[in-house]
Amino acid sequence: MKKNVCFSLLFICLLSSLTQAQNWYKGNLHTHSLWSDGDDYPEMIMDWYKANDYQFVGLSDHNILQDVDKWVNVPRQQDRRRTFDRYLRTFGPDWVVYQKGANDSLKVRLKKLDEYRNYFEEPGKFLILKNEELSTGYQGKPIHINVTNVKNLIRPLPGNSVADVMQNNIDQVIAQRRLTGQPMFSHINHPNFYYAVKAEDLMQLRHERFFEVFNGHHLVNNYGDSTHEGTESMWDKINLHFLQQGRPLMYGLGTDDSHNYYFFGPTFANSGRSWVMVNAPVLTPKALIEAMEAGRFYTSSGVTLKQLPQFGKTLTVRVKTEPDVTYRIQFFGVRKGSQQAELLREVADSAAIYTLTDDVLLVRAKVTSTKPKYNPFMPGDVETAWTQPIAQSLVPQPLSGIVALPNAHAHNDYEQSRPLWDALDNGFASVEADVHLIDDTLYVAHDRPTFKNPASTLENLYLKPLAERIRQNGGQPLASYKGPFYLMIDAKTNADSTYKALDKVLQRYRSILTIGNKTKNQAGIVTVVLSGNRPIQTLVNAKSRLLSVDGRPADLGKGYNSAVMALISDSYPNQLSWRGKGDMPADEFQRLRQLVERVHKEGKKLRLWASPEDPAVWAKLREAGVDFISTDQLVLARDFLLKATAK
Repeated sequence: MKKNVCFSLLFICLLSSLTQAQNWYKGNLHTHSLWSDGDDYPEMIMDWYKANDYQFVGLSDHNILQDVDKWVNVPRQQDRRRTFDRYLRTFGPDWVVYQKGANDSLKVRLKKLDEYRNYFEEPGKFLILKNEELSTGYQGKPIHINVTNVKNLIRPLPGNSVADVMQNNIDQVIAQRRLTGQPMFSHINHPNFYYAVKAEDLMQLRHERFFEVFNGHHLVNNYGDSTHEGTESMWDKINLHFLQQGRPLMYGLGTDDSHNYYFFGPTFANSGRSWVMVNAPVLTPKALIEAMEAGRFYTSSGVTLKQLPQFGKTLTVRVKTEPDVTYRIQFFGVRKGSQQAELLREVADSAAIYTLTDDVLLVRAKVTSTKPKYNPFMPGDVETAWTQPIAQSLVPQPLSGIVALPNAHAHNDYEQSRPLWDALDNGFASVEADVHLIDDTLYVAHDRPTFKNPASTLENLYLKPLAERIRQNGGQPLASYKGPFYLMIDAKTNADSTYKALDKVLQRYRSILTIGNKTKNQAGIVTVVLSGNRPIQTLVNAKSRLLSVDGRPADLGKGYNSAVMALISDSYPNQLSWRGKGDMPADEFQRLRQLVERVHKEGKKLRLWASPEDPAVWAKLREAGVDFISTDQLVLARDFLLKATAK
């Protein structure tokens, strides 16, 4: 036993020494002000958070952004007038805009976010995020969804069920993120608020990565009751389901959801009850969001950890201890073959490790202290921390009855809810991933990542899973489909260095790839096509290669054979202005037909990216002979192509 303890401590110390310097940022993403149903002014709230050592805060008022003119009446109630007096005293009459009227009436103009954020923000020290709480419901059940770093106001949509309402509004967030390019994410608020949202509802969601495992509002029932499960139990059920489906894990947030700033106790929604600690390289919205989407954070109501708990397949918990406080570390997880989470190990110590073994599918850690929580969510609460879960990499079983769609191309496939799997489950025979070379590794992302996330490497996100699916299907990515499957890789970094790194990693998958030389290809199961920054001449001169190159219309007529340059791609707006309304102009259709003929004459295939997501447009592309429908809307394109094929 002593040997095991010593080994564990030695291992912990080794991991600690290997861990790079970590920047930790404390933040709350869910809180309210007088812009909706909070009882204080935004500046007073920001002043409290900054004074209490938070580095970022998102004011998330209901269905409103702080970018419009808004005045609030101040009732003659003594407490409301005292709140105004404190505001006026703190910021002064030159800052506070108010009007007094007859019968002692008083109204105050609320400052917009852009008017007060510079008063508080400091680079690397304090950041205010533009948030919104989408608030709606279904048959009397409240459904609230936070949007972090939203750009434009999103108006809540209805739906036909609890899950449908959530999905319709999540889809709006995804659409705005894609349209604007601004990093943002949604998270499901307090599922047990009036017990409106069940684990089974959350299991149905696409593109949702976060929910509140702990919320400080006094009405949200974090712990459940005799007939309703608590949020921690829900969390484990959701993640087992997501893992089996090949979805990214759901991460658990802690938030205040504060509304009350001058009355305190168990019947008020106060600040300081829970927060997230994010490990990000810098304090910017982009870096924070990327870090949280990678699970590089933990949730706390008081316990502080010394380092990022996740380290590959190991959870390493090291508590920053306080005098006269003891700690208990519990590892909860799901064993292979089980459908229930269980307590896998419990340690009465301030440090412990747990490494995933083949018989455990996923695990997370919970740290409880003996220190009572100040102003707790519920009497008797102690300071606690929750790590994010880690899990085995499971390849979901292929669906039966999938119809292969040789003309379907999943553009920016990595932005789908389930990269690769959504495309395959919809029959797509072509997927695309953008890559950035950082050091000697290729990472999949639209923009250059702010840190290196092992889960997002080209190998882990596409090559390994694709090889496993081919093994599952007896030699094909899509069962009963013998045609080529295209993996398009869009190089966002230097052409030559990216190609060298790509060639190196592809060598490990040589047995499933199309192999070519200067004049011909030996067809393989997967054909890799390099787009973006392309070392064309290097590929032309190569005696042997594991990929071909994606050409442009300007490359036609230059003598590049179809073995080296299998595809020609271009932006839809470069070729056409028609957006699907009315009839397509005859001259545009003729110009498109001529381009198709030139491409096909050289034995190549044509793809147009950034085309309108409209079946009317796709119909004309197919009529003209364009080979690939390039889309982000997989289900819409699948239904269109199946219908078109059936005619």
